[in-house]
Amino acid sequence: MVDAPTKAVADVRDLEIVVQRADEQACADYRSFASPRVTGAAQTPLWYETWLKASNEPGHIVWLLDKGHPVAALPLVEVRRSGLSVLQFAGGNHANGNFCPCISPDLHISAEILASGIKSAVPHVTVLSLERQHSKLAGQTNFLSALTTRSSPNIALAASLEGGFTGLLERANGKKKAKKRRMQLRRFEEAGGEDLRTAATPAEIDKILGAFIRMKRARFEKAGIPDVFAEPCVKEFWRSLFTASLDDPAHPFTLEALFVGGTPRAITGSSLLADRSICEFGAIEDDDLTSTSPGEFVAYANIEAACAKGLRFYDFSVGDEAYKRSWCDTEIIHFDVIAPLSAMGRLAVAGSNLLAGAKQKVKANPQLLGAVKALRRFR
Repeated sequence: MVDAPTKAVADVRDLEIVVQRADEQACADYRSFASPRVTGAAQTPLWYETWLKASNEPGHIVWLLDKGHPVAALPLVEVRRSGLSVLQFAGGNHANGNFCPCISPDLHISAEILASGIKSAVPHVTVLSLERQHSKLAGQTNFLSALTTRSSPNIALAASLEGGFTGLLERANGKKKAKKRRMQLRRFEEAGGEDLRTAATPAEIDKILGAFIRMKRARFEKAGIPDVFAEPCVKEFWRSLFTASLDDPAHPFTLEALFVGGTPRAITGSSLLADRSICEFGAIEDDDLTSTSPGEFVAYANIEAACAKGLRFYDFSVGDEAYKRSWCDTEIIHFDVIAPLSAMGRLAVAGSNLLAGAKQKVKANPQLLGAVKALRRFR
């Protein structure tokens, strides 16, 4: 199945590591292997192929073969960080809750063998950076979890949907939420009426995504945070991903918008996995309706829809916010596998670990975190 120009043989259970350039055939091979298996959103073939086209980053699929048969695959891209070549998940900061497909969670491989195999195949790469991975997804253990080098600095939050929407509301102060929702509906009606819709055409995607980019840019500027949606390739990626998803019967990636008085007031982008719906991003309009919490209104509807689909979790992804806490009973600590592949790579990894440790300390100290946010606003 895999015809790669460079191979590195590992000495575990006849395991062989093959690095295949992500050309058309390799992507087809990966599509065939990954589609029926548990993956994170960024490891779905649709996400991976869409990112490759939008970013023009070189892609490499790392295969783990047992007696010539694929048992796991890592769909990666090659990027430059501080002048060094790094292999990472497609999507950069947008790739959260990562989980690579494998045949059996009992698969074992050491970090040294994995790094050695990759280094032999692509010797110019200096660091393997596999960040923000789920330890478990849809009841399956991540075969890379034994290689954990550190916990990811940013926590993720999810709500268990056990007992359906009624059960969740009983656990999450449903009476208060129902009262707030009635207030929101009154305010929206006074402002011209509300319309919550999922983009169903390419034209709707362009309109709603354009509004989201504008809202997010304003929010980032106000907070003094770099705009991670600013790059043209990122905008093209999301537009293409949501558009391509229209042709998939499962609609794995969707764009939702709340219109009030004909104006978009809150927007979310969602992904659908085997056991959960994930809020990949969200934004609200900064105007006279901001105090009505239109983003929470959309979250309420999305969570209710996830319950109707029989999913186990609604996943708010990375980020710790009060409105998320009001729903969530599950904290998710993602893990990172950061492996140096050269002497320069070892220096880069040491610096990365120091930075990650500093971020964890800041986020664990509310006073220090507040001071950092204040400094951002006044930069």
